[in-house]
Amino acid sequence: MKITHIIPALTKGGAERVLIDLANEAAAAGHDVTVVLGAPVAPELGQAMLRPDVRIRFISQSFSKLARYGRLPVWLAGNWRWLREQDVVHCHLTLAAILGTGIGWLRRLSGSSRPVVVETFHGVGMPIKWRQLALTTALARGRDGFALMAQDSHWSRFAERNPALPIAIIPNGVAISGSVPDTAAVAAYRQQIGVPESARWIVGTIGRILPERNPLATVAAFAEAARLLGDDVHFLMGGSGSMLEEVRAAGDAAGLGARLHLPGLVVEPRFALALMDVYVSMNVGPITGIAGLEAAAAGVPVIAVQALADYRRAPGDWIWSDPDPTQVGAEAARLLRDGADRAATGQRQKAHVLAHHSAAHMMHAYEDLYARARAVID
Repeated sequence: MKITHIIPALTKGGAERVLIDLANEAAAAGHDVTVVLGAPVAPELGQAMLRPDVRIRFISQSFSKLARYGRLPVWLAGNWRWLREQDVVHCHLTLAAILGTGIGWLRRLSGSSRPVVVETFHGVGMPIKWRQLALTTALARGRDGFALMAQDSHWSRFAERNPALPIAIIPNGVAISGSVPDTAAVAAYRQQIGVPESARWIVGTIGRILPERNPLATVAAFAEAARLLGDDVHFLMGGSGSMLEEVRAAGDAAGLGARLHLPGLVVEPRFALALMDVYVSMNVGPITGIAGLEAAAAGVPVIAVQALADYRRAPGDWIWSDPDPTQVGAEAARLLRDGADRAATGQRQKAHVLAHHSAAHMMHAYEDLYARARAVID
């Protein structure tokens, strides 16, 4: 099968990591895979993680948003013959969704049956501006297949109103490496970001520091853990974004001061995860993000701030979560005090990720969605 993924750029983020792992797994399984990027960025941010047999194309050589979007019609016209040879075009994020709509229109106008256009919406449960959500919803109606990493009330209503559209709930998966980071490299990273040897515990998280990720809730959880545990605990929030200084100010206001470490973009998560005793993720219902899966796969016990205010934990939830950050901080403190339960939680969650959230599991679920989308057209 010829599969083409489209995304604005391969920067550090959950959607980007999903694409990388899907592309690599599909190529390893024998599919012909291409990744179309809006513009090039530093390869070490993600592009270098792609297998050598995954081909790459660029829409624009400029990272300017205006240049990328402005080039879409020209790029589509110039690449339509090649696109008609693809079996699946898989869209990720807004630029790709808009381009995917154009591809779908051209396919219908030409009377062709290829490619099917599938989209993954990666923002379920996040506080997204209503205009952006309205645009995403309108474009989604024209897809041949639509995937969500979790479910919420908006998309439940969407599914009810669009019964003919193949929709799948496909939880995130990650490529799991069994390699253990070098002890000396971890120690060097600890020194580099300023965590003293006197710190008994480290509670951490990794992700984009943006409004839709609600990083201030994580800071509030950190503050509660600090109140309960005192100076023995330090906090690590890896990532970059528009709220970095606001997060720093919130940490200072909460009295965290130098115990809150903000190293910026984390290119190699393994070193940061190796320092953590507890990882605080952001969950949408029972679903966690890519970095949370990576933490669990590394054996770090994961708890989460719950994005859905009305969500109630179910017995089958493999990650403890709560919408109240103070409760999350209290749970972090409890785990830190109870070493046996902390170790057992880490082992249990690691086994769960290995069994249910591998990149291979995720790819097979998408192969099923591609087949359902193809069946509707045929």
